[in-house]
This record gives sequence, structure tokens and C-alpha cells, in this order.
Amino acid sequence: MKFTKAAALIMSLSIVGVSVAACNNEPEPVSSDVNVISTQQQNSGNGSPAGTVDEQAESENYVFVYSGVKLTVNTEIDDTKFSEDDYEVYEVESCAGQGMTKEYAFKGGSVLVETFTGSDVISRIALCDDTVTTAEGIYIGQTIDDVKAAYGEPTTTTEVMYTYVKGSSDLRFYFDGDGKITQIQYFATGI
Repeated sequence: MKFTKAAALIMSLSIVGVSVAACNNEPEPVSSDVNVISTQQQNSGNGSPAGTVDEQAESENYVFVYSGVKLTVNTEIDDTKFSEDDYEVYEVESCAGQGMTKEYAFKGGSVLVETFTGSDVISRIALCDDTVTTAEGIYIGQTIDDVKAAYGEPTTTTEVMYTYVKGSSDLRFYFDGDGKITQIQYFATGI
């Protein structure tokens, strides 16, 4: 139990550290023959742009439930529904320079939240151990066959990942060489 909590904390700190290291808000030099039209993130076309609330997300996206609270990408997080002992929060400036990024580290994973115009919008949910499951009952350590039994055929596949698309969300299952799940992530479309 202590090992799991320590592993989740280390994973969360690593993700925050990588986020900070990857962020470079200094503008890149622009060639005189390049016309910069916009520096804002573009919408991928089948959902809300990252950092905005998708009004249909709760009913049309994949849902993760933690401590009885439904969490869905492209919706606002309401951390008042959790006990303060349920999570730790890490906050850094957004790489896009458009607000703050918060990471809620909880037992078994984390929730990444982008803050735009006063809204805390969930952009990613990551599950990293077998103490938490998807709403359909899939957890780390299960197999490709278990995923297919719960979700059917994936939208796309690679040698190490199955992706399922629903509404403005992607649900991704990452596998090791033996076909066992090593990580589960929910992404907001366009992230």
C-alpha cells in the first residue's frame, strides 16, 4: 500500500517535472518569409478545443469514476467533491501560456486540468496501477482480450496501444510485449 502511494507520487512529480522542462514560453525566431496567423491551439474538428467545456461530454464521452465522483475529459473538475486526503495538487504555468496546468495526483493515477478563463477543464486522466479501474472494469495488468471483451474492436491500434474514440474523448490502453495493460489514459480530443 505504501509502495503504491509512493509510486503514484513519484509518477506525478515526474510528469509535472517533464511538463515544466518541456515548457518554453520564449518565442521561436521567425523567418521574415513566414506569416504567423495564430499562436492559439486549433480545434481538431470533432469536439471542443482543448481548454473549453464540451457541454455534451458527460453524456457522450468515456467516464472515469474515482471515490464515487464521475470524471470526464472536456468537463470542469469540481475538487470540492473529494476529501482533501484523496489527492495532492501540483500547479505550473501552461506551456501554451494561456493559463495554468494543475495535476491532481490520486491513489492509482492522476488528472491533468487546464485552467482557461476561470474554468478548470479536465484534459487527461491517467491510470497507472491496478487499484483503480475504468467504468467498464478494466485495470492495469489485464490483457488485450479483456479490453476487447469490454469495449469491442478499437478505433485504431499500434503494436503497443489500442485507442477507442467516443464523443470528444480518446481512451487509450498501452500494452507490454506480453499483451498486458501497462497504462490507461483518457484524453480530450485535440490534446
